Amino acid sequence: MSTDGYVRDLRASIGSRPVNFIGAAALITDTGGRILLGQRTGGQTWGVPTGISELGEALEDTLRREVHEETGLHVQSAHLLEVISGPDTHHRLANGHEFYAYTALYRVTAWSGTPEPDGVEIAALAFFAPDDLPALVGPVTRRAAQALA
Repeated sequence: MSTDGYVRDLRASIGSRPVNFIGAAALITDTGGRILLGQRTGGQTWGVPTGISELGEALEDTLRREVHEETGLHVQSAHLLEVISGPDTHHRLANGHEFYAYTALYRVTAWSGTPEPDGVEIAALAFFAPDDLPALVGPVTRRAAQALA
């Protein structure tokens, strides 16, 4: 089942009450140590590639799928840095739906391809030096940036 279908079915049953979502995020750097960030469509903030898991999907597969969907890149190798969770991962969307994000942050150690934004979720992609980052969104991207320090 796709993530969209799963969330739609879940929300039809429980409404906007808070739920837990598990997902994966990618800390991707180029050979110069710059971090790849994406600018979400309709927003000014930047973040690492991330997304929620499909029902029953392994986190490593979520990582590879989300990176490819959002950036066009292929993850060849990655290792788990940490799982980000807790009260600061609470989100309330404009439609009133609430969720807590439990996110496995991976350091991508090998990748191939040319970064291309999908134009649906991601409007732009760029590599940034760790000391010259734009406005960052959320605890996942802030933790990814801290991992480079």
